[in-house]
Amino acid sequence: MTKLPIFTVDAFTASAFAGNPAAVMLLEDDIQDEMKQKIAREMNISETAFVTKLSAADDFENSDSFNLRWFTPTVEVPLCGHATLAAATVIFREANNKNKIIKFSTASGILTAELDEGKIALELPLNEGVIERQEDYKELTDIISCGLPVKEVYFSKKTGKLLVRLDDSVTRADLESINPDVDKLKTVKQTKVKGIIVTIKSCDGAYHFLSRYFAPWVGIKEDPVTGSAHTVLAPYWAHKLNRRNLSARQCSPRGGDLDIILEENKVRILGSSVIVLAGHIYI
Repeated sequence: MTKLPIFTVDAFTASAFAGNPAAVMLLEDDIQDEMKQKIAREMNISETAFVTKLSAADDFENSDSFNLRWFTPTVEVPLCGHATLAAATVIFREANNKNKIIKFSTASGILTAELDEGKIALELPLNEGVIERQEDYKELTDIISCGLPVKEVYFSKKTGKLLVRLDDSVTRADLESINPDVDKLKTVKQTKVKGIIVTIKSCDGAYHFLSRYFAPWVGIKEDPVTGSAHTVLAPYWAHKLNRRNLSARQCSPRGGDLDIILEENKVRILGSSVIVLAGHIYI
């Protein structure tokens, strides 16, 4: 049996037991994908991040570049923002990495994580979408909106994420109270949508927009705080509000905050994080 270190990090929160938890493993030697999937299933949280060295000569304390992959309990995914934040947190705080900026080679290209006044700033790809006809997604929006009025739908083909904007009359309390039958979403005959973002314009002054995210197609009924969803939300709301700096809250029961800066072909997402568990797993 092999003993390997593993951590749980609450991402996009400054307080433990909030935000979005992710498991993180820094692997001195890579393991088989089948084992990665088994570990992710055992951890049974939205994503487990596996970080490996680019070469045998690298180490987690001094190197500035690593490989990174993410697994849900059921599948590998091409992008996960909160687990990237979690992985960077472990490298900076537990491995005592000496660099201010580290890079991850991933299925979505090179992602960077930078220490920024107590937070970590992620540079993620910008995943723009297009406005779609509401009637083309009526079955999905009827389930996800729980009777609240839908203003617009926007689809990001690259990510498979459908953004459902509710009417401006919908309040934060309304958004927080919806309880869609997410299992029913999987019964709708369609092949395009892999996750649904529900969002509203914020009117309380603390945030520019609010959201929730559901992805039963990849084994996540509701994700507490989703960095990848904000790569779709950022260009949408930047255009609607005519601004490039945005403050957002994902209004899941755990909840989390994100600061967003739109850059050319990239989005910079800043968040806090807390390491809540450190231990070992035996394989």
